[in-house]
Amino acid sequence: MLGEFALIKEFFSGHDKGRGITLGIGDDCALLAPDRNSELAITTDTLNEGIHFFKGEDPFYLGYKSLLVNISDLASMGARPAFFTLSLTLPDSDELFLREFSRGLFSLADKEKMALIGGNTSKGPLSITISAYGYVAKGCAMRRDLAKPGDIIYVSGNLGMGGLFVKAGYHELNLASDLFSIVHKKAQLIPSRTVFARALRRVCRCALDVSDGTVGDLRHILERSNVGAVLNLDKLPLDEIFDQVNLTALEKVELAAFGGCDYELLFTVNPKKISLLEKIAACHRVKITPIGVITKDKNLNLLFENKPYVKANRPFEHF
Repeated sequence: MLGEFALIKEFFSGHDKGRGITLGIGDDCALLAPDRNSELAITTDTLNEGIHFFKGEDPFYLGYKSLLVNISDLASMGARPAFFTLSLTLPDSDELFLREFSRGLFSLADKEKMALIGGNTSKGPLSITISAYGYVAKGCAMRRDLAKPGDIIYVSGNLGMGGLFVKAGYHELNLASDLFSIVHKKAQLIPSRTVFARALRRVCRCALDVSDGTVGDLRHILERSNVGAVLNLDKLPLDEIFDQVNLTALEKVELAAFGGCDYELLFTVNPKKISLLEKIAACHRVKITPIGVITKDKNLNLLFENKPYVKANRPFEHF
């Protein structure tokens, strides 16, 4: 069994170089030298086995997604990912698990040019905590409190895959094994939107990532911006895999609206900037879909097929 320092050296060393890093892994603290013209965006997430992921999850997927959920937060601010820390609580130092976990982790970290600058390991039930850091030019971050009445609400990519995977994983929906494998992979290896998000700052001041469900996350924007919205649920974009799933149109839409864990960008744009937005999305080959509009009143009105949707659903909550 590997000890803490041997474990770190074997699976997590050699990835601690990058812009703004004076000292990486190996001392009591990392030393950073932020750019004076930038703001440092900081986020952290903890994933616990049995709560945020199923027991026995593929370690490659787990390594990738553990970082992705943090990178998604940086993307929502329009920040350029720079470095991260990793704290692992493990029941034992399973070398096969660690090799695949680190491979998944660094497959994304290396693509995003993110350096691992520190962390910790301890013994206990499987738990992963990552803190990620990125730079954004001063005054240019996209924020939840900057939506304006008349803004069009957009979402990137497709929604509902996270909710579909959880529903199938809990055996609330029967999927053929080959179909479940496809859903599983798509729900874990979610594309990063960091490059698109930095370009999005040209037309957008308000954004967040869809982690707790589209409706629940939109409510965060409305509360912080002191506005309301009309959201057309039947406009929520679904992956084509939903064509093979035995659910009604409304049930599919509800997974996209309330399921969570999609990690796409939810953002608002002034109608005068839509033409430029479409050019930016086309340049980056990112699908964008208008799904609603910001209003002056403080209400969130949900529509399905042009009729009020009133069924009560709560967003994902961590406790």
